[in-house]
Amino acid sequence: MAAIPEAAPAEPPPEELPPFDAGGEVAAAEPAAAPAAEEVPLEELPTIDGEDILEEIPPEELAAPAAPPPSALVVPGTHRVVVHTVEGHVRRGVLTDVDLAAGALALEPQPGVAAEPIDAEQVKAIFFMLAPGEKAPPAEGKRVRVTFRDGRQVAGYGPDYTEEGPGFFMIPADTRTNTGRIWVYRAAVKQVVTS
Repeated sequence: MAAIPEAAPAEPPPEELPPFDAGGEVAAAEPAAAPAAEEVPLEELPTIDGEDILEEIPPEELAAPAAPPPSALVVPGTHRVVVHTVEGHVRRGVLTDVDLAAGALALEPQPGVAAEPIDAEQVKAIFFMLAPGEKAPPAEGKRVRVTFRDGRQVAGYGPDYTEEGPGFFMIPADTRTNTGRIWVYRAAVKQVVTS
């Protein structure tokens, strides 16, 4: 007697097609209702090795990201300055919240007058002037003598002098001037001697 093959499992019935309209259009089928979402208490949520998979995020972490910290090379406030360029020009004016690492300086010839951009690559040094009645900062740090590419020199003290970065501050050795400190652009320097 021949073996009777087993019957293949029954296929699920095909989905019903929407009824055909005599006008040639297919009538829209009623969408199936989605099952209602069930609320699960937090204690019943799944865990991995006893640790919660989900963690509660504090509201302060959900807030907008904080602004990046200000650059260490930003000098806040408004300052009277004298800008010396590599071409030998001298420009006087005001700098406000100046970023010494930026590609340009926005020098205002006078407070409230539109700023004139100066390409930082063209600047040799910025002399920050003392405000009326302001005392010069103390002469501390390494003695520094800077020789610029044009042969001119300036001497003073570098309280935090390093050979890194786009430039450095120095306190002028000559206390008879009205200059509080000098920002020296490293690209304009030929030589720095420290002691």
